[in-house]
Amino acid sequence: MSKLSSTEREVIERSYLDDEGEYDFISCGKMGITDRKFRYIKAGAISILAAAMGLEVIIDTDDVVV
Repeated sequence: MSKLSSTEREVIERSYLDDEGEYDFISCGKMGITDRKFRYIKAGAISILAAAMGLEVIIDTDDVVV
């Protein structure tokens, strides 16, 4: 979780770690962001966490030499 920004951390906590069990549309309303932005942040945060745990391989196409 230390690799996440404060907004990404809040999204993950609201989605998965809080006991309240709020739906995403309620959480994004409380945070003052759109549902679309909430889902975008959530997907990015999950990707960062997966990479940190070694569950996902991220390939930067700019560094690929053909």
